[in-house]
Amino acid sequence: MSQRPLDSAPGHPTRRAYRLAAGVAAALLVATVFSSGASAAPEAPSGNPAAAAGSDSTAQATAAADVLTAVNTFLGTLSSSQKTSVQASRTQANLSKWSNLPDALFARAGIRMDALTSAQQTAVLDILAAALSPEGFTQVTGITYGDGVLKAQGGVDLDFGADHYWIRILGTPSATGKWTIQYGGHHLAVNITLSGGTITLGPTLWGAQPASYTRGGATVEPLAGEASKAFAVVRSLNATQLATAVLDTPVKEIILGAGQDGKTLSYEGVKGSALTSAQKTLLLSLINEWITPLDSEQAAPKLVDAQTNLDATYFAWSGSTTVGQPIYYRVQSPTFTIEFAHQQGGGANAGGVTHIHSIYRENGNDYGAED
Repeated sequence: MSQRPLDSAPGHPTRRAYRLAAGVAAALLVATVFSSGASAAPEAPSGNPAAAAGSDSTAQATAAADVLTAVNTFLGTLSSSQKTSVQASRTQANLSKWSNLPDALFARAGIRMDALTSAQQTAVLDILAAALSPEGFTQVTGITYGDGVLKAQGGVDLDFGADHYWIRILGTPSATGKWTIQYGGHHLAVNITLSGGTITLGPTLWGAQPASYTRGGATVEPLAGEASKAFAVVRSLNATQLATAVLDTPVKEIILGAGQDGKTLSYEGVKGSALTSAQKTLLLSLINEWITPLDSEQAAPKLVDAQTNLDATYFAWSGSTTVGQPIYYRVQSPTFTIEFAHQQGGGANAGGVTHIHSIYRENGNDYGAED
């Protein structure tokens, strides 16, 4: 993920222009999956993430209102039968109905992008652009485009495709109630829950297959920052810290993925309080990658919480510390849990480290339980 953020003040014309342009551009991406001229995945953000946390409740409410407007606009484009497919009650069973599996292996609910008109597709992407930061929006479209790359590589096709992603609205969209937008498919499950003026992405599954691909002559890595910054943390550890960070039992797959709602993990690894100031900065920069896909006003208080709780946050590792080898890591804060597994193999790229599963959950607040 990661790109230099745009000015994101509420109502700022740059932000509005970006969102409009992003929606149109991504709609063209869906319609012409392998057109040329795409840009590479942006570089990771730098600096102290909490320093940008200047948002207040009014700014958060404005961001939430933008999402509500985008959702109502989308719903206004649908026929009655399409609305019936897209909208459902906000029950735990419906909230939990997501997976990293491709459509051939998992029956999703809602309506798929390739069943929508180009105008309706743009309306869906406008929802994502309103709820996510520019970086988060780029990450989503990088993952979905990659599924089209996977299809083009040949081999076993389990219903892959850049437009094989589903939209679903759980609960009644409103400015005061609690409701959830779900957008996902193979290697992506974005759960956007609104509760009044607050938004959460917990839980959201980020994946990639292939983890890296070329588009328009440039290399695209949707989860580059989540990988490179983790290596920066683990390589900064001294021998004693590393021995504490490495898990006793090797782990190759995320544990709190699909179907694991309500489950927790015991704290393991090296504790933030045992890190040097420089190491804490590296860990906070890694955490930044997982929180900043959310709209900047909504992410700001979460970044502050992450910094406040850094001494009580654990970093755990499994696998090689050599870049390019399969790895697993976990970051556990009092307020969130992150897992990342970069695995061997994957479709036409079997034999290489090409396949990523990762999860971001908010402890006790998945689907906005506490908001």
